[in-house]
This record gives sequence, C-alpha cells and structure tokens, in this order.
Amino acid sequence: MEFSTDPTPGHIDAVAGWMKELRSRSESLRLRAESMDEVLGVVGVPFWSGLAADAFRARLRVTRDAATAASARHGEAGDATQAWAESMFQTQFAADNALQYAEEAQHDLAVAQAAVTALSGEHSGLLTALTALERTYSRYAAEKPPAGTHVPTGLELAAARRLAETAEDDLARARHQLEDAQERLDRARADARTAKEQYESAERAFAHKLETACADLVEDAATAQLQDLNSTLGKLTSIEKSATRPDAALMLLLRRVTPAELKEVLAGSPDLLKQFWEHPPKPDAVAGWWNGLSAEARTALIKAAPGIIGNLPGIPYADRNTANRISYQAAKKNPHLTPDQRKVLEKMGKALTAPAKGVPVQLVAFNLFMAPPMLAVGYGDLDNCDSTAWCAAGMGFGAKDALEDWTTSAKNLWNAQNGVGVQHPGVIACMEYDNPDAVGVNFGDAVKGGAARFAAELDGTAASRAVFGLHPGPTPITVTAHSYGTTMAAIALTKTHTKIDAFVMVGSAGIDTKLVPSLDALHVKHVYTTAATDDNLAPLGASVSGRAEPNPAVAGAWDPAIGGAQSFSSDGDGKDLKRVDGHNPVGEEGKKERDPFIHAGPSEGHGYYDPNTQSLRNIAATTSGHLDKVNGTLTDTSAAAAKHNSNREDLRRNEKSGQFN
Repeated sequence: MEFSTDPTPGHIDAVAGWMKELRSRSESLRLRAESMDEVLGVVGVPFWSGLAADAFRARLRVTRDAATAASARHGEAGDATQAWAESMFQTQFAADNALQYAEEAQHDLAVAQAAVTALSGEHSGLLTALTALERTYSRYAAEKPPAGTHVPTGLELAAARRLAETAEDDLARARHQLEDAQERLDRARADARTAKEQYESAERAFAHKLETACADLVEDAATAQLQDLNSTLGKLTSIEKSATRPDAALMLLLRRVTPAELKEVLAGSPDLLKQFWEHPPKPDAVAGWWNGLSAEARTALIKAAPGIIGNLPGIPYADRNTANRISYQAAKKNPHLTPDQRKVLEKMGKALTAPAKGVPVQLVAFNLFMAPPMLAVGYGDLDNCDSTAWCAAGMGFGAKDALEDWTTSAKNLWNAQNGVGVQHPGVIACMEYDNPDAVGVNFGDAVKGGAARFAAELDGTAASRAVFGLHPGPTPITVTAHSYGTTMAAIALTKTHTKIDAFVMVGSAGIDTKLVPSLDALHVKHVYTTAATDDNLAPLGASVSGRAEPNPAVAGAWDPAIGGAQSFSSDGDGKDLKRVDGHNPVGEEGKKERDPFIHAGPSEGHGYYDPNTQSLRNIAATTSGHLDKVNGTLTDTSAAAAKHNSNREDLRRNEKSGQFN
C-alpha cells in the first residue's frame, strides 16, 4: 500500500467523547451567563448604587460576557469536533476499503502472473512443434520422404494449430487478468492516497477551527482573582461610608485603589470620568497625593486611567499632557465619533502647534466625550513658566466651533506677553464649559458647572506649582476672559481658594450680580476691563440678560453697571496699535470692513486678541503685571459706574412717576 503507518489514524469514539464534553461545557456556561444576568437585574440601580456597586456590576458584566463568549466558543469547538469525527469515519472507511481491494488485487495479480508464466512456456512449445510439423508437411508434399520419416497428415497439422491457438487464447486471458489486477491495485493505492489527503485536510481544518474557537477563552475566576474583587469591593464600600462629598469620595478612591483596580472600576462605570470632571478632588490634596507616588506608580496610573489623570487639577502639567495625549491618540482611532467630536479632532493639529519655535505645547485637558467636547491647550512650560495666564472663551467659542480661533488668541497672547518682557510665559486656552450661543448667552445655566470647573483649574495651577517644577513655590496666576467667559470666570473667582493676581475682562457680556454682588467678592488682587467702542454685541448681551456691565462707558442707559475695575482702551492709539472694530477675539480673514450693525465679526487683524492691537498689548501687560507697558491710561470705573447707576435709577423713577408718558 506504499504506507509505513496507518494513513488515517484515530479513534472516533474518543473524538465523539470530546464533542459531548465540549457541548456539555457550552450549555453549562450558557446557564451560568443567564444566572449572572438575573443577578445584574437584582443589584442594579436603584437597588444598589455607589462605587462598590459599580465595581461589582462591572466585574459581573465582564464575567457574564466572558461566560457567554466561552459558551459560544465551546459550542463552536463541539461543532468542529463533530465535523472531525464525521470526516475521520469517512476517510477511515475509504482507507479500509482501499486496503481490502488492494489485498484482493495483489492476490489476483500473483495468480495471473503465475498463469502467464506457465502459459507462456506452453504456448512457446506448441508454436515450436507446429512450426516443425508445417515444415515437414510442406517439404514432402510433392516428393517421397526418406524411409522412417513421419509426415503429418492435414488432420494432424490442423489439430496442432488448434492446440497452439488455444494456448494463445489462454495466455491472452491470463495477461488480461494480470493487467486487470494491476489496475485494481493501482486504483486501491490511489484511493488510499486520496483518503490520506482528505484525512489530513480535515485534520488541518479541525485544528484551525478548534484554535479559533478556543482563542481568548476565559477560565473561571481563580481564588486569587475573587480575593482581588473582594478587596476592591471592600475598599469602595469603605470609601462610600467615610466620604460625604463627591470630591472627597473621589480623592479617597485615588488614594486607596491600585491602578489596575481604578481601570476596572472605570471600565464598569464610564460615568466616573464625568464625576471627576464635574467634582474634581481638592487640587492641593491631589498635588500632595501625586507627590507621594513613585515614578512607576504615576506611570501606571496614567496608563490605567488617562481620562482621569489628564483632567485632574493639581497634577503636574507634563503628566497631564502625557495622559491626555494617550486619550487623544485613542480618540483618533475611534470609528464611532459624533460629528462634534470629529470637528474637534480635525482642528487639533493646528491647536497643538507652538506660538513660536521651540515653545512647548501641552494638552491641559481633553474631554472629548462631554457634550459638547471640552478641552484646554497650554503654550509654554506650564510647570516652570514665569506666570500662567488662563484664557476663558466666551459665547460661541467652545472647542467644537472655535478651537482654532481661541487657541490662536492664546498663542497671540503668549507672543504679546513675551513682547512686553515675560521671558517664559505660560498661556492656556481654556474651553472647559458649555459655551452658549447667541441665545443661550442671555441665560445663566451654562455658567454654573463651568465656573466650578474653572475655579478648580485655577486652584490646580497654584497647587501644582507650589509642589512641582524646577523651582516649586507660588507663581503669578492671571485670568483673561472674553465675552460670556467673563460672566463664567467672575463666578469662578468667587469660588477659588487661591488669590489670583489679575482678572482681565474683554468685551464682557456682563456680570451676574446675584452670584457676584461686587467685584470685591472676587478672589483677585487686580481687576481690569476693556470694551471697544465698535463692539455693540457685548453690551447688548449684558442688557438682554440683565447682567451688570463692567464698562460703564458702553452700558445702556437702562442697564446696570458694576464698578471696581481698572479700564483700558481697545480703540487704538492712532499710531502703531490698531483699534478693535468688532466683538470676536480675532478678525475674519479677508474681511476689510466691520459689520454695519451689530459688530460681531471684526475685520481682519482687528479682533481683541489680534497682534498689533491696543487691546492685545494691554491684555498682555495687565495679565503679566507689566503695567508700565500699558498703552494709554488705566481708569478706575468705580465713579463712572456709580454715576451711571444713579442716572439709571433716575430714569426708572421718572418712568414710574409717568414723566415719560
């Protein structure tokens, strides 16, 4: 048969046994997954809530999903094993038949070979005798033979011929039987080879299917894994019992869980990212905790939870940047982004370019999955810069709509501060709240969450600079805000624990005096304000919303003003510094003239944060403390605001008395 071993080895009964075991295991896992589903229904909200509940449900969901997947894989392995058993039966049957046919053919071949050998000799002898008879018969047909010579008769010659012909026929039949036996042997060998090839092909297919089916199968949780879960649940339950405020609970979470546990809790409760964003732990506590960690522990946390670490005030900006870059790279590979998220990513490339050669760019915050997406980009070495200026964006200048323009404004400020004498500026373009549109700017809902977040960021700068960097200690921190950003930032500055060095309001949409009764309520050493004469939109926003205008000169007669800031001009100096002719921070490219009515979009180069404007020069000077570089004068608005409000009261009294009827 040409084979030294069985071409189709194997025990079908053993394979059938594997099949039954795999299918039994599949059914057991399916039932286990169903049981876990039932448990999830029992321990879901509102029956059990909190970090421990989230962690337990997360682990249970992971285990359920693993059991479901394992059930399916075991079922697939059972199907593959059944197919292998069927193929083994068919190929072994074919090989056995081929062996039987080959044995029969080999027997017939031996018999036929012996017959051919015998008949060949017999036939050869008969032919020789016939030839001699024919020669004698022909020679003496016309002459008398010698005495004693036998001359065959015609009948004897015919009989000899018949014997030779019979022997030839027998030999031909024997040779045919020999050929037939050989053909049957060849056929049997070919069938055996085919059976072997089919067996090996089926064996390879079975191995591939089994490997695919068994890939990533999760074994049952070992005792150590269950102990890890119990440990995590114990920590989380303890946190919930001991912390009454969300920010305190989150700080305890960071202190007590390992990076692996934090990653697991986050996987089970994606809402945790939002909790950290909206209720960040106290930045000084964060800075102290981070300072006490080893470099290895910090790296592990950044990798385990970049969405938390990257957006956590109090963490050094270099580490926040590392974490947020991880999140940014992951987001670029995410195929399930919303249109707003894709818009932000499309603009990130330009936002992350430096304001000047060699200037570091740091991704201070990156929360693409808030609605709308929120982020902050810093320019300069924020852990070691001479001062830090936070730039709070205003109406319509959130990340999804104006990432490029607002980061351009911050870069322009970096260069302007450098120009007035700051050797190593640090400027942050902040878009960390839901910037309203032209309608929403008249209401206060968008400002509240943003103010708390912004206050935490400012305290985070103070906390991280006090501990980290080449020269730890206090450093100047300032805020410049535009439009509705001034409304938000003013509220934030009543919530900070840090006394900010300067607050510069630019084209303010008004101060909410229900939350900020006076500028003295701000935790700020110096307050500045500016409004261009050609900016009609800023005072309109303050007027419609009923908020107080910090620039009395542009306040409507019937609208309240709030004093206490030092004002500077944005109308140009008539020489080198240009005027602002609209409301937005940067002018529109290619636009030659301002808007004829409500001056929202400035002409090219005539926005509040455009280079070579009087506005940007004075913003740079006031945010950096270089007051000697202010172009024009600084004017206290207190008296003008008081006079404006007095005139407003007169108007209201006159209206009530009917003098305007």
